[in-house]
Amino acid sequence: MYSPLYFLAALGAGGLSVSFFLMLMFWIPHPGQPIPVFEDWVLAFQGGSLGTQALIILALTGVASFVFTHVRLLMINYALWREFKKTPAYHEFVNGPLQTQELAAPLATAMTVNAGLIIGALFVPGLWSVVEYLFPLAMIAFLAIGIWAIRLYARLYSHAMSGQVNIGGTASFAQVLPAFTFAMVSVGLAAPAAMSHTPWVVGVSLAFSTFFAVAAMIIAVLKTALALSHMLSKGVEETALPTLWIWVPILTVLAITLMRQDHGISHTLGLASAGTWLTPLLMVVSAQFFVLLLGGFAMRNHRYLAKVWRGDVKGAPVFALICPGVALSVSLQFLINKGFVAAGLLTSFSMAYWIFSVAPLVVMVVTIIVFMRLSRNFAEERANLGGHEHALGS
Repeated sequence: MYSPLYFLAALGAGGLSVSFFLMLMFWIPHPGQPIPVFEDWVLAFQGGSLGTQALIILALTGVASFVFTHVRLLMINYALWREFKKTPAYHEFVNGPLQTQELAAPLATAMTVNAGLIIGALFVPGLWSVVEYLFPLAMIAFLAIGIWAIRLYARLYSHAMSGQVNIGGTASFAQVLPAFTFAMVSVGLAAPAAMSHTPWVVGVSLAFSTFFAVAAMIIAVLKTALALSHMLSKGVEETALPTLWIWVPILTVLAITLMRQDHGISHTLGLASAGTWLTPLLMVVSAQFFVLLLGGFAMRNHRYLAKVWRGDVKGAPVFALICPGVALSVSLQFLINKGFVAAGLLTSFSMAYWIFSVAPLVVMVVTIIVFMRLSRNFAEERANLGGHEHALGS
């Protein structure tokens, strides 16, 4: 039957658009604002070398194409989800532990708001002149998504506390998915703290983003401990292997949340001096590599990654592998630019800088290849099932 985890396909596409956006953010000058906007890349294109112009075209094409793919996949999933809700199988679904998969819908939708802000900044001339009016609207959107996610999780929690559903120790980290959703809402709510110059906007942004970040951390830690204890004693099934890397995107999103909050506290509110992010970013990337190694050891027993690379693995859960690839690429970009360069260990655009920058680019390219293969499988699965109506049973 259809699984809401297919929303992770849309999420992955949105994440890849962010990877291309970071190429402009870190490699194109954008004085006067924390992110590049339409006027910045136009100016850089007009006065830049052929290499700079090629970079800008590549980045803009990547952002636009993956945002388009994100929206297309999101619409497909909403259609499939609506049809799924009309079937008897859905009643069984929402009364069992798998209902946590529905948190993938607000997760992907939160990415839509992020992608919309990126598209607006890059392709709408003069948008930054009215951006202060947009920040409250963005926070309202993220709060609405956050409330939606809380209601979905509250339903699951209520069922569990009444004894109807067992969401304790499971043979996967699937129950950690709500933490990822809350973390995505948090990083969206933290954006105004980093970019707004209006104190009350920064204050509201800090308050709500902190709430969802704390909620994400509590759920992630508790559910990871329960699931890990279960898996170490009973093992893990192949279909659950992609969930072993869910901490990688959670760490990236929470790190960016804290960086955005720190920027708002120090630059707008003037409450503290901005410190170096080298050590925190090193800790985040180190934790991510540790999670990747542990998960990789478990996947090796099933030759899982080789199967994924060949395109042999089908189904919704495998799309959970895209987010760790995107997240690691993003974390490495931040480590290089906000860590090594900011601390004076690297000089921007030096030979050493470009050598270090190869790593996130390689991770991004590999992730794109895997995403394309999985997307082809998803299209074939829908075609074989005969469209939306028949995609509800297997």
